[in-house]
Amino acid sequence: MIKWLFNCWAKLHPYRTEWVEDLPDCTSKDTVYVVGGRKYPFQAVLVCPRRACKQLVHLDVSPDIKGYWKLTEHSRGELSLYPSVHVTGLRCKCHYWLMRGRIRWSETPVILVPRENRCEP
Repeated sequence: MIKWLFNCWAKLHPYRTEWVEDLPDCTSKDTVYVVGGRKYPFQAVLVCPRRACKQLVHLDVSPDIKGYWKLTEHSRGELSLYPSVHVTGLRCKCHYWLMRGRIRWSETPVILVPRENRCEP
């Protein structure tokens, strides 16, 4: 029930995308910052979607890095990330997908997430 409510909230508030050269000092909770710009993106940064957490999640998106996340920009500017994001280094231990600018919470138990899909800040 709780995950269903989180998914409903995420549908109403999709993430925006900002392509930046450097990460800004002040970050917004509803924005994915793609550091390096459109030409050479190397990192996607977003505030943890778990409401109580508020920590920054840094994801390597450069194909030069082993175990990187793949960014896909859709026609209206929304982003998708593949594979899923499993944050183990923060207190909240989130596991979710970013699909077309929206968070989809995972139903998969934490123990089944492959190591290469985990983000440890």
